[in-house]
Order: sequence, then structure tokens, then C-alpha cells
Amino acid sequence: MNVKYFLFGSLLTVSMGCSDILDKKDLSAVTDDQVWGDAKYATAYLNRLYERNLPKWDGEADGDADAAIPYFSAYSDESEGGDAYLYGQLTTASVDYWYYGCIRNINLLFEKLEDNPAIDAETCTSLKAQASILRAWRYFGMVRVYGGMPMILRPQKLTDDLLVTRNKTSECIDIILQDLDYAYENLPWSWTGDDLGRATKAAALAFKGRVLLYYASPQFNPDNHTDRWETAYKVNKQAKEELEANGYGLYPSYENLWYDEMNKEVVWGRRYQEPGAVNYWNASTRPISEAQNHAGANHPTLEMVESYPMVTGVPISESKDYDPVLYWKNRDPRFKTTVAYNSCTWELSGKSGRKQWTYVGAELNMPTATGFYCRKAVDPSYTPYYTERSSTDWIEIRYAEVLLNYAECAAMLGRTDEAYAVLKAIRERAGILAGNNGMYGLKEGMTSDQMIDAIMLERKIELAFEGKRYWDLRRRRMFASELNGKVRHGVQPKLNIPEEEFNKIKDTVDFENDYGTYFRDSLVVLDKKFTIDFKDNYYFYAIPNKYLETNSKMEQTQGWSGGTFNPLD
Repeated sequence: MNVKYFLFGSLLTVSMGCSDILDKKDLSAVTDDQVWGDAKYATAYLNRLYERNLPKWDGEADGDADAAIPYFSAYSDESEGGDAYLYGQLTTASVDYWYYGCIRNINLLFEKLEDNPAIDAETCTSLKAQASILRAWRYFGMVRVYGGMPMILRPQKLTDDLLVTRNKTSECIDIILQDLDYAYENLPWSWTGDDLGRATKAAALAFKGRVLLYYASPQFNPDNHTDRWETAYKVNKQAKEELEANGYGLYPSYENLWYDEMNKEVVWGRRYQEPGAVNYWNASTRPISEAQNHAGANHPTLEMVESYPMVTGVPISESKDYDPVLYWKNRDPRFKTTVAYNSCTWELSGKSGRKQWTYVGAELNMPTATGFYCRKAVDPSYTPYYTERSSTDWIEIRYAEVLLNYAECAAMLGRTDEAYAVLKAIRERAGILAGNNGMYGLKEGMTSDQMIDAIMLERKIELAFEGKRYWDLRRRRMFASELNGKVRHGVQPKLNIPEEEFNKIKDTVDFENDYGTYFRDSLVVLDKKFTIDFKDNYYFYAIPNKYLETNSKMEQTQGWSGGTFNPLD
């Protein structure tokens, strides 16, 4: 669905007639009766809900929250940044995800379409099913941050008791799942034409699998209740099988799945079309010399760079072929698709043969802090002007994630053969070599725990810079084991010869094979003042004080000052 439907007024054709203009109603307005008395107007209302509530690229304004979506790569080991979160400096006012304004507008649609005589039942059901997945998305967005929240399912009136209490987390999950079940039962597998991009059965089922994966994970399930993993396994396996039966699958090109719109790997996302709907991912992620008005986000850390195995699938620490100077050689092909490094060919702005330079002195304006840039979903054909007018679609759920969700649930239940099959398929698509044993670099005979480690690494690589790593670290409670007490690093390339001499030969030298003659890479510390210290109570953040102050029945989360609400109930 092209996100073009912002104003109901765009659908109106008004005939002025010849009566006195002072007697006319407000011609720029659409009345409540008109909206809910006509299927076209009601659909326009739903389209506005899509525009306000569909998942977006990091860095964009989000619904009625106070701030834009952060670049979540900075809150993990993917890139630099995320200071207050990673250094243990959050307060009870720091984390504000409050979507009740958006939810009220969604609830209004449900209320107005209930037993609506003016719109046929089939259309009402379709509109409500599409709205259901949006409401589930908004509530899940708060529950994964805070735990249980007030579950308001109809528009509140001034005569209602507005001092609502927090529902148990288990109740919230149940209601979210009910919305997703309703969507699954009443949506088609696909849409066509201008409707392409609307919610589908595939999106509802895959999203349900993600919700259940979260609820089974240590963040919500520290005692590891097996029944939650069994439920998550069944739904994620169902999602894998039904999506595959309906044409979904891994797209052959890992790089081009972001540019070939609505390909078979896209399960749910947001469509963009310049000029009406654009995003700033390209501008924020590219070097400032090839961007416009936005820059400085998503610089890969050295830790992220070193996560990628060799093309054989073997970790660099275990490979005799790994060269720490020519570190990009013979690596997992996803490495060069995701990471730009000093001297690599990166033909931004359509510049044939363009090299990316990150050595000291090469970038005088906003140089990368880590020595690297992120290439994922950065369209090289865009000129700087178009980088802040990007039409690249956002993919919130793709089939690879569905597979990984299923594999994780299988591994947690000891069904490692099923997990192996998933990892092999993903690595085969990536271009990793199968090897003589057909294992794609995976160790044979892994235990469940070893398989979970392998899956989390695969998620880190496969879903890099897609806003997933931070959430994975939270739901698996992995910050302590992966990051706490550590610092992140980058590299700082420096010339071995005078820059004047280098400029004379830089267009003729094969740096892919002779890098060390001209450069030396120094290690730089990115976390200069503090080591990473993600607090245990951050797995469920504090409700901001301003919401407690306006609602005397709203409990604070346990682990925060005055907190009495248990998010694990």
C-alpha cells in the first residue's frame, strides 16, 4: 500500500452550487457520520491508521511518542552510541513509549464499525482485521519495554474512570494474541494493485510467532517454563510452513532484497514513495560527503565486523586463512554487503569505481567514529539530494526471521536437527560454502545451548542493522554475558606514506591485496569514559513519572524507585 492517504479531504469532490456561501458547512471537514457511513471514507480512516502506526525505519518520528525511533544499533554491539542505556545512566523519565493516542484512534474504528448498517459486514470485518494487527503492534511495543500495561480496547469517554490500572503481562500477551488471531482469520494471504502492502495472514501469523518467542524468552520467562517454548515452537513452525506454502521464502539475493520491492521474503513492512512518503536511512547512514542534512548513524564496531565468519562459515578465530590486515578477504559474503571499510569499492551516487576512504585526514567533515560504514539497504544509486527522499521500503518481518524464530524455539526444546536445517538454508542463501561435510561451517553435534549460541550469532549477522540486535539482547537477557564490563572498538586507518604521494597512486593500486604497504590500522576505544553497564532492572524500564503523576492507580515497575508492579506476572 502506498502511504498516500493522509487527509480525508483528498477524497472529496465538492460542488459549490449557487447558494449563499455563508450558509454552507465547513467544506474542508468530513463529519463523523460521513466517515462511518461510507466504506470509502472508513477505508481512508484506516489508511491514516496505517500511516501513523506501521513500523518504520529507525530515526523516524513514531506515532504520538515524544521522540523519534532511535537508531537501535547504537544500543548494542553493532555500532557506537547508546550512552545512557549502555552506561547505566537511565532515570525514571528516560524511556517513553506511550502510544495511547494512536490506540484510541484504532479503538474508535472498532467502535464505529460494530453493527454498522451503512457498511457491509465483509468490509467491516476486513477493516477491523487490518486495524487489529496495528493495535497488536502498538501494545506489543509497550509491553516489551515495560511489561504489563493498561489494555484499553474501546475509546474512553469523559464519564469513564480514567484512572486505569496496569494489566498483568500475561493478560496483555493474551489480548495481543487475540488481536493477531482475529487478523489471521480474516485477512487474505496477499493483496494486489494499490492495496499491495496491507496486512496479510502471513504478517499476522509471523508477528504472533515473534510475540510468543519473546514471551518464552528469559526476559519474560526467567524460570524457563517449557510450555511457553512449546507454544512458541508450534506457532513459529506453523508460520514457516504456511508462509512457504503460500509463496514466501528466502530471496536469492541477500543484498537486493531491500531494493527489489515486495519480493517473496517480505512478510510485513511499510511502503515508501517519494515525494509523499520518504525516509532518511540513506542520508543518516552514508558518509556526509555523499548525503544531505543527516549523517553519523550506524557505524559498525570492530566487534560487529569480527562477528562475520569466513566464507567457509568458520569463525575467524578458528581459520588459518584469516588475514588480520586483509580482513575482508574470504569472508561471509554478507560482510561486504553490510560493511564498508577503508579502500573498499562503494559506488555511491552512481560514481563508477568510487573508493571509500576512512583513513585519518580523508574525511574532514563528520568522519566515521569506527573506521567503518554500514552498507545495508543503502541504495548506491541515490545522489545526495535523494538520500533524504528515500523510497526504500522498510521490512519489519522477513522470512529469514520467521525461520530463525522457529529454529530458536526448536533448539530450546532439544530439536537441534530442525535448527540445523534452518541455519544451513540461511547460510546457503548467504553464499557460505557447504564444505565437504555439508555443514556450512557449523559444528556437528551441537547441544541445545551451543545451538542457541549459534542461532544468536546468526541473528546478529543475518539481521544486522535491522533494529533487531538490541531487542534480542534484551529478551535473551544477554547484556551481562555479551557486553557488561566491556568497551566497544573501532579502527583508525593511517597512511604509511605522505598523502601527496598517496594521491598520485591511489587510483592504480590494488588495495584489496596490497593494503598493508600503504595503511596501518590502529585500534580505537569507542566507550572512552565508561565500560558498558546495562542494569538488570533495564529489562523492564520505568514508567515515566509524568504518567504516574496523572494516574494515581498506575504502579511503577519493580526495580525502580517505589516500584510495586511485577512485570513477570
